[in-house]
Amino acid sequence: MSTHGTFGAFGVAFLAILTLPDAARSDPSLCLNSHPSNEIVKTYPLDPGGTFALGFIHSVSRTPVVDTYEIAAGQIIQTAEIFKAHGAGLPSTTNEMHATGWRHENGHFILDLERPIGAMIVRVQPEYENTLHINGQSIALASLGHVALRIAACEPSE
Repeated sequence: MSTHGTFGAFGVAFLAILTLPDAARSDPSLCLNSHPSNEIVKTYPLDPGGTFALGFIHSVSRTPVVDTYEIAAGQIIQTAEIFKAHGAGLPSTTNEMHATGWRHENGHFILDLERPIGAMIVRVQPEYENTLHINGQSIALASLGHVALRIAACEPSE
C-alpha cells in the first residue's frame, strides 16, 4: 500500500503547516543512524523552521498517525500527534504530559505538544508504513534498509 495514498490530503495539510517559516531559527539537519551501530544512514536538511514529521499506521486501530516535530537548540521537540481513531497508546485527554492543546478538526484528533524528545529510536516495520515527511518529501523508512533507526538533530560538524 502506498504511503502517499494512505495520508492523501491529510499528509498535504500537515506538511503545509510544517513548512511555515520562522526567521528566528537556523537551518538544522536531521540525522538517521542505524541502531545500535550508530552509523550514519542518511542526513536530511530541514526547512528554515526545522520541522519534520513521522507517519505510521497504528498497530491497534490500523489508522494513520502523524507525529510532528521541530528541532530547537539541537534537540527534537514533539509538537503534535494527529490521528483519526483512539487506540491503545494514543492520547485521549489534555492531561497528557507536555500537552498544550487538544482539538478535533476535519475528522482528526490533534494533541498539541511541547514535548522534548532529544534523540529517538524508531523500529521500522514495512507493514506499519513508517514514513519520514521532511522538507516537502516523504521517505518510506523501510526503503533505507534498517530495522531500527536513531533519529536525532545532526551535530554541527555533520
